[in-house]
Amino acid sequence: MASSNKKQALAGKRSLSVRDILFLSLLVAMSLALSAVEAAIPPFIPLPGVKLGLANIITLTAFGFFPRRQVFLVVVLRLLLAGLVLGTFLTPAFWISWGGGLVSFFIMAIFTGRKSVSIVGVSLAGAAAHHGGQLLMVALLLSNTGVFYYLPWLFLSAVPVGLFTGFSAKSVIQALSNSGINGTI
Repeated sequence: MASSNKKQALAGKRSLSVRDILFLSLLVAMSLALSAVEAAIPPFIPLPGVKLGLANIITLTAFGFFPRRQVFLVVVLRLLLAGLVLGTFLTPAFWISWGGGLVSFFIMAIFTGRKSVSIVGVSLAGAAAHHGGQLLMVALLLSNTGVFYYLPWLFLSAVPVGLFTGFSAKSVIQALSNSGINGTI
């Protein structure tokens, strides 16, 4: 009886096609490449922790084509592989990145698919959440909540960054959809 229940539970889950696995793998590879490119670019705003969020374009694109579970996999693999490739694995920078990336994912997952929130709105929420997650991790690592005085400046910087990544992701989703790939956003 127990094995019958397991089969029923598995039957309810949609298995990934080879095409889906390939597309997800490409998304992970592209987000990793963009993370590496961004790490090589000098800061455009002289505020610590502020970057363009190029890999977030891929995360937003993934939300346009896959359910949250698969997007979460893309984010986690990118964070892990970026830590390994960029040489920050298990350093404070790695954990700060994880804090920002995971909080950003969960906030974007909440807003994705809502009729009243565009992909640009999702991106703005994700950019602000990323900064909040980064500061939360810094506060935990330093055992000091004083870092939150920096939050208004980070939230202010989240606006142009969120707009840039949001409009970029919107263009990518439209281009992929026009090429015959069906999206959900």
